[in-house]
Amino acid sequence: MIQLQSLKEKNDGEKMGNAADGQQNSSSPITQSDVNAWLVRLRCFLAGERKKMRPQGKKASPRNQRSACSLAAEEKLLEVTIRCWLAGLEQRLGNASRWNAVRPAVVMTTTPVGIRACEVLAEESKFKSVFEYCCYLTEYEYRYWCKEEADLNFRFHINYWAWMKTSVPSTRMHEFCNYPIPEDNQYWLLRHGLNGLGEDDYADCSVFGWDGTSTRLLAEHFHEGVPSV
Repeated sequence: MIQLQSLKEKNDGEKMGNAADGQQNSSSPITQSDVNAWLVRLRCFLAGERKKMRPQGKKASPRNQRSACSLAAEEKLLEVTIRCWLAGLEQRLGNASRWNAVRPAVVMTTTPVGIRACEVLAEESKFKSVFEYCCYLTEYEYRYWCKEEADLNFRFHINYWAWMKTSVPSTRMHEFCNYPIPEDNQYWLLRHGLNGLGEDDYADCSVFGWDGTSTRLLAEHFHEGVPSV
């Protein structure tokens, strides 16, 4: 049951938001308490956001257009990719000079299929402590959150993204001429990257072939000619 906020709670929330804006616009150093409070506000925002029926864009294609096998294969690829990144997260944070005083909130953005992969990883004992300061959400949820409380200079968080493009337009087929596949197969693109850490920020893409039952890695560190489609 949804409970209405009391006037005091509402005013307190507004004060927290205004205080956060003031911190973000000031030159005062960010503390761990500031980061933790930012993460709490994001999680509260998500709890309310997921009760709404917001448009999720083209990436949220109807599930009935995809086979269960296809969805499972996509989830597995994302799970493997995100697991690999999480395994090296502590070392990356330790090497990042801009985060030597505080631990940033880790915001992982992905697709609904990737959310399921994150839910699986969050249950693994070796990642329990990591997920205490991690939050996973769709790219569109992240965009809505940024409209509420932007952190453009990544003062409170870092953003890791990983998602699959499983429908590549035919107009792009010339980009994959070095990686031929049978006509009834499809190209899948795994896009992943990082913002906010510093020198280790990156954007990358891997190309896979999908034959209807399994995937095959065709190319790593692929340079896309048209990365937005």
